Amino acid sequence: MSPPPQMVRTVAATQQPQPCLQQMPVAFSVAGTNPGRALRILCYGDSLTAGFSRGGREFVPYPRTLAERISSVCSASCEVLVCGLTGLRADTMADGLASQELVDMMGYKGKGLGRILDESGPFDAVLIMAGTNDLGYFQPPASVVRSLDRLHRACRERGVFSLALAPPPAPCRDPAGEAKRQQVVDALRAAARASPRMACIDPAELVPRGSSEMWDADGLHFSPSGSRALGEQLAASLVERVLPQALPQ
Repeated sequence: MSPPPQMVRTVAATQQPQPCLQQMPVAFSVAGTNPGRALRILCYGDSLTAGFSRGGREFVPYPRTLAERISSVCSASCEVLVCGLTGLRADTMADGLASQELVDMMGYKGKGLGRILDESGPFDAVLIMAGTNDLGYFQPPASVVRSLDRLHRACRERGVFSLALAPPPAPCRDPAGEAKRQQVVDALRAAARASPRMACIDPAELVPRGSSEMWDADGLHFSPSGSRALGEQLAASLVERVLPQALPQ
């Protein structure tokens, strides 16, 4: 599917300079060798989606690598849109589904998930990684899950397949915090089992907590290497496990 999105700035995914995320969504586009296939994916979430690192002095969003790797594996043109709102909680995202403008802690601007789906779709799949900030503000896991469910429901209501990327296993999180994160993971997996239009991946499977080079010095965000690794590993999982379910047969 390839109708032109509205009001989306597109850059080549293979361009290496730091992306400009002041106005999102931003699209990373890679031309494929198979002219008959074109994939469009939306990555929505918080600073982990934006690739925040070094205290906000550097942004390396995993969607850039994701676009490159999917295009390479599938020989298809691939456009991946990113809207990663630093500091926003999942409940704020859920309340702002229809928002024309959401402003994050960096002063960067994005849109509500529902607004992007309506204005910039259609999409083959939506990847949602949120909830880390909610847990950081001591929101109960059940509350975090309810907010995330509202985001995924917005995708289902529009007939779009969604992939839940659970809050990652940050090295700075203590055992009690990791136990709460695991409750969110378990609930998202249960929701995915109950819906044919949803899947769930725990980033712990792709970027291990114990791999220090994959994490920023703050112990919460991915390092640039970690974000790139997430994009590469996600591409393999998407091609094998998600896109066959998401794409029409």
